Amino acid sequence: MGFCGLLAACDIDKTLIKEDPGVTNPRIGEKGSSCPIWQCGFNAAEVFGSSIHELHLGGEVNAAGLRIVKVAPGPKAAAGGYDRLDVVGDALILRDAHGAALAGDSLVGTRIYLGMGGQSFATVMIASHARVARWAAGAPDVDAYGLVYIDGHHIERNVCTGNHDSPRAPIALVLGGETYDMEAKEVRPDPEQRWFSIACAGSAAAKLSLLGYGPQSSNTSPAQRQATLKMITADYCGDGHSYTADGTPIQWENVAGTVELGAEPAAIEAVWTADGALCVDETRVAGTEIECTLPRCGNYDLADGEWITYVPMVQ
Repeated sequence: MGFCGLLAACDIDKTLIKEDPGVTNPRIGEKGSSCPIWQCGFNAAEVFGSSIHELHLGGEVNAAGLRIVKVAPGPKAAAGGYDRLDVVGDALILRDAHGAALAGDSLVGTRIYLGMGGQSFATVMIASHARVARWAAGAPDVDAYGLVYIDGHHIERNVCTGNHDSPRAPIALVLGGETYDMEAKEVRPDPEQRWFSIACAGSAAAKLSLLGYGPQSSNTSPAQRQATLKMITADYCGDGHSYTADGTPIQWENVAGTVELGAEPAAIEAVWTADGALCVDETRVAGTEIECTLPRCGNYDLADGEWITYVPMVQ
């Protein structure tokens, strides 16, 4: 679910803003849009229409029936004997036989072979790598990857759906040891740290990481991350129903003070916990009727939750 957080978010990715005055209503985040791609992006990670939103390092089958069959390192990694895929600090790495790690640009050219039902299905290649600034004070930059495959017409495609300036654009993040139930809007930690998520620019999981709530790259708890997921998706009632729309502006700040309000808002929207909204004053999308009864926020403040969100002055 895309939105443009006005506290600072529309200015975060200035190098990635794309503008085309000749386009009156471009798809947000795509070519011709004035919204940064990390704010309003491409959402789905898939190959041939099958989801790779989550994959298992040990080859277990995901919800779409896909599994990692093998990994073939690129030339630089292969020369050093790095051939075992892992995820550490919310970043892809390759390990050698002694456990030493290779990361970043050195992974370019690595191929991840996917299978389904005992048959070869697709090959995903790490085609590019970049570092992207997070939106939270003190949070480390995050690794982003251009993940591509060859479609049935022999055309190179980014696994992140949408129109890109380049199919090799580094617009996918990795979140280690955790998956996300986007129907229920819930966090699913993996105690064995073998599952990982692929989060495309503009997706709720990518925003979770960019806000400084990566499962391996922050000290946040699953409950804090779930509160963030509920906030991002406007799951007021906590039942998984989202009350936002792509491109809806919103302002936010968190209880830790790492994400602060950057402009005067028009009104409080809600205070957020892992169960959804504690209270609601104004809905994110004006005129929305929600399917649960929640109090107004007069008796609540940021200290009662993980996040407080606001409706901006100008939408």
